[in-house]
Amino acid sequence: MIMSTCISGLLFSTFAGQPLSILGATGPFLAYTLVVYDLATGADIEFMPFYFWTCMWCSLFTILCAVFDMCALMKHVTMFSEDIFAGLISLIFIIDGARPLIENFSENVMPLTNAMFEMLLFLLTFGTATYLSHFRRKPWALRSIRNLLANFAVTIALVLASAVAAIYSGDTNLRMLQVDADLSPNLVLADGSKRPWIVNPAGIDRPFPAWGIAFAILPAIGFAVLGYLDQNLTSVIVNRPSNGLAKPPGYHLDLFVRGALTLPACAVLGLPLSVASTVPSITHVISLTTYDVQQMPGGERKVPTKVVENRLTNFLIHILVGCALFLAPALKFLPRSVLQGVFFYMGIASLTGNNLFDRLKLWLIWDSSKYP
Repeated sequence: MIMSTCISGLLFSTFAGQPLSILGATGPFLAYTLVVYDLATGADIEFMPFYFWTCMWCSLFTILCAVFDMCALMKHVTMFSEDIFAGLISLIFIIDGARPLIENFSENVMPLTNAMFEMLLFLLTFGTATYLSHFRRKPWALRSIRNLLANFAVTIALVLASAVAAIYSGDTNLRMLQVDADLSPNLVLADGSKRPWIVNPAGIDRPFPAWGIAFAILPAIGFAVLGYLDQNLTSVIVNRPSNGLAKPPGYHLDLFVRGALTLPACAVLGLPLSVASTVPSITHVISLTTYDVQQMPGGERKVPTKVVENRLTNFLIHILVGCALFLAPALKFLPRSVLQGVFFYMGIASLTGNNLFDRLKLWLIWDSSKYP
């Protein structure tokens, strides 16, 4: 998954029309990959060649959607639909970030001391990232220092919480991130060896039947529909007028780049498919945005004044993602509760500017004279 995100992101950030979107493997795509695996198992054919042809058919369908102006259908998507979609993805990040910590107490999966310590690391990560992200509006220190702390709030929080965990790791049995130290494919073949990096579309252990190529059209349609919706809905959210972007969107070019470049690359290497991921994309836009805080009755409102639109940040993000492949010995010292705090923060931060949740907050204002 890391390699898929790295390769797809580098290609997309270089050639896409809207490079602010961050590519990654999303939950629906990973779940649908299991469906493809079940289809291959049920048909008694090899999964990797079947997956290759599924991805190639999906690539063709995606290119056809871009060529025949199918992205124009996104004009019928209302802001209400955008907010629901973005809010749903944000809630998934929030729930998945907090649920394992709650299960530590409710299901007794570990001693109470360890569960409490993981919760403290979770809160330390989330609290530090939240506090530092708003630090540029504080009256302390120089502006350059405030901006530096705000820009690297998540990184500082992650390092700080991991350092605290390392100090007390001998007293508590923390759950660490599980990462394979061996940079090689995980699939084991019938002879016990690992599969090669390049997928042989004609079959690996046995010849792949010709009818399997045609059969791959069925799951490819589902992949294409999922990719079309995920890619375009995320692009619509990134390009919404309220974000104040100066450059126009490139829906068809984005979809074409994904179909012509990223999908074939994942097919040849047998990697999970990547698509524009909503929460990382929103977080990316927020991190590049300068806001003007407007005071309103009953609170304040952040209005974007400038967005640093560029390709470099997206490119460097995926370079760093690729570097994670070589940092497996260090990543195994990263507590899972710290990562869950990062996910929780990303979910909360991505709710900024979501009109649906902004309206829900009005229910907490009991004095009607303070309505905005």
